[in-house]
Amino acid sequence: MSALPPALVTALDRLVARSKVVIASDFDGVLAPLVDDPMTSRPLPGSIDTLVSLAELPGVTAAIVSGRDLATLRLLAELPDDSPVVLIGSHGAETSVDLDLGDQMDDAARHRLVGAASELHEIAAGHPDVRIEHKPVGVVLHTRGVEAAQAESATAAALRIPDSDPGIHAMRGKDVVELSVVAVSKGVALQALSSITASEATLYLGDDVTDEKAFAVLQHHSHVTVKVGEGPTAAQHRVGDPAQAVAVLREVLERRTR
Repeated sequence: MSALPPALVTALDRLVARSKVVIASDFDGVLAPLVDDPMTSRPLPGSIDTLVSLAELPGVTAAIVSGRDLATLRLLAELPDDSPVVLIGSHGAETSVDLDLGDQMDDAARHRLVGAASELHEIAAGHPDVRIEHKPVGVVLHTRGVEAAQAESATAAALRIPDSDPGIHAMRGKDVVELSVVAVSKGVALQALSSITASEATLYLGDDVTDEKAFAVLQHHSHVTVKVGEGPTAAQHRVGDPAQAVAVLREVLERRTR
């Protein structure tokens, strides 16, 4: 008998009955438990294999949607370039398939990125325990493991950077602030993926504040949205931890192959 909530199992039954579906998940906090050092993150056993098996089924598009840059996401997920699993990185700004996501990098955006990075490094100089990560279309302040007062001070300073330039977009997640110079989101990317694959419904699992943008655009009853862990959410369903999130994917695989 499934340990998943009965309402979620019922929703999954409806989803798998459709001819074309997108099955998508965040990486950190969903497929992989959260860790202090982001580069030591590893997916739970069987999680990636399950996504690959789903991606190989007729009518199924499987995807990992992450704030990680595309190269790092592929490295940590241990997926080859020819994997059938679609990778969406940098909160939708980078993809392993061609999606129409609107805004792209131009000279103005590159100039903004240099400026945003410079300001974050100034903040880091005054908060020596924080870490800065550079991405192709953004720069990130990491405060996981940092003393609370220092983390709050650095976070507040980073969130003020877009006040002087509306072309810089701030996204706050768990112990991170990401400044992006391309106005995309996980929700926009999932909508684009659904469009090019002519999918009828999407399952999305996420754990972070940034996943709420995806939950918000997947409100139709045909979709299934799952929050992993605690906290307020717009998701329709909730599971407790990454192990249960992987159980959701296995449940979909089992039902789709019956």
